[in-house]
Order: sequence, then C-alpha cells, then structure tokens
Amino acid sequence: MPLAMPCRLNFRQLFLGVALAICVSAAQAQEREDPKFSSKAESRAKSLSQQIRQEIGQLKDHEWAGEYGEGDGLGVNISLIIAPKSGYLFEWHGCLGLYDRNFGAVTNMNGRLRLSFSFENHRKGFQGIAEEFIPVKWGKRSYLIPSDDIIGFCNAVNSGYEPRETQLGMYLLRQGDEKLKCVGKPAVPAEYRTYLLKSPVKAEIVKVGQYTTRPSVCDWRFKDTPVTLNVGKNSGLLPGMKLNVIYPVSVVESVQIKNVRDSESEGIMTQIGEESAGPKIGWKLSTLPRWKEKPSR
Repeated sequence: MPLAMPCRLNFRQLFLGVALAICVSAAQAQEREDPKFSSKAESRAKSLSQQIRQEIGQLKDHEWAGEYGEGDGLGVNISLIIAPKSGYLFEWHGCLGLYDRNFGAVTNMNGRLRLSFSFENHRKGFQGIAEEFIPVKWGKRSYLIPSDDIIGFCNAVNSGYEPRETQLGMYLLRQGDEKLKCVGKPAVPAEYRTYLLKSPVKAEIVKVGQYTTRPSVCDWRFKDTPVTLNVGKNSGLLPGMKLNVIYPVSVVESVQIKNVRDSESEGIMTQIGEESAGPKIGWKLSTLPRWKEKPSR
C-alpha cells in the first residue's frame, strides 16, 4: 500500500490473485488466543465506538475527526473511528470475520496523529495499522495517510485511483467524502508535492537485470527483477514512483522506481511466482494505467 512497503500492501494490490490466501492466513491468526478478540475487548470496543461517535457529533467541521474506511470489499475492510479526546477504534474485517482490532489515545503533534495501542500492533500480513497518520485535505475531502506512505498516496493519485467514488480504496477516507468532488491536487506536505504529476509520464524498458526471489506467506515466492527505463527526473520521475505496463496489453504489472538520473531511471518489477514471464526490453509503461486512460475521440 513504496519504497519499502509493508508486506500487506503488496498483498492488497494483488488481492484478486490471492484472495484464498488471505482467508486462510486470517483464519490461522484467529485460531491463536489473543486478548484483542476477547469478550472484554469486544465490550470495550462497543462502548468506545459510541463514545467516539458522540464526540464526533458534538464537533463541527473538525479537521480530521470522523469515521474512516478503506479496503477492497473482500478480505480487506478497515475502519477507523477517531476523535481528539475519546481516542480511536481500529478494526479489520475480512471474509472470515474480525482479523484485527486496537484502540487507544490520539496525540496530535505538529499536524501528525500518533496512536497509542492497547494491544500489540504488528503491521504485517493482514493485521496492523500505521502508528502515525498525516491528515490530508483534498477540497472538502479528508484522508488519513500513513506518514511513511505519502508517496504511495501520490502514486494512487497519479494512477487515477484517487479521488475515488466509493469507499473502496487503499487509503483511509472519511465516510461520505467519496461523494464530494475534488478540484486541483490534494494538500500533501510540501516536500511531497513534486510527486503529484501534472500529466502522466511514459517510459520504455531498455535494460533487464537478473531477478531474485523472496518468500511469501504462501507456497509461492515473490520475483523481483531490476529494470532500466529511458526516462528520469527530466521527465518528472522520482524515487518511489510507480509505473504500470501499458504494452503488451496482456501484461498487468508495475515497476517501482528506486534510482533516478536526468534521463534514465532504475526500478524493480515485482511478480508472483518465479515462473512469471518478463519483464522484457521494449515493454512500455506509464504512471497512468491503460484502463484509466480516457478514450480518444
């Protein structure tokens, strides 16, 4: 959900291909005895949610308090209810029920929201939540973006996945804000504004390196292949940006940029399974996926 992304974000981007693995992993997690799933925690969560909602109802046009959601509608359905005094309640639901839960206080430090945790918070697999968020306004919309994933959010904007028109998405959006139209660019911190492109960047693979593999939580392995692209910072590319394969049209892959020079850049293409074909010299990429392109008239 770039850079060095948490494992769960890789899975969420590839969810349609590993939905069964999500359910199995979640089931195994729930089999362990964990106080966050106890009746006491359930009771505390219910009373806390009422308390937070009551505080939200008393606030008017607060900068970040509210009920937020993100997910894919299948194995990833994350809710966060948050307010300045009452704190927060985080829950992760999936195809087999409740996967994770936590609650605690919220501290606002220079515009960054830090969460304290009542239970251990493991941000891996299909559990956990960021320890720190940055409220990001986009017109009247309110997002809560993990402070270590602002570039990922910018990639979602460049790729046309934000602003979204439903609650389904990879970043926490205040409930109801999906109905609000956006104008211009989101108000990300100043140091990240150059990551918001004015127009898509297109590139071509000119060199392919030797791939390596790494394990996953399933039987298959991730395959990481270094590639060199024929564009760099002169075209607007920066480390951490993501480009999508637009040709061949049968390929659904992406490249994460690692190093950038004036007219050349290096990145990594991550695929599922060592037997996955590609990448190959001549493949064309763009920061805007081909299915997000507006049809030419």
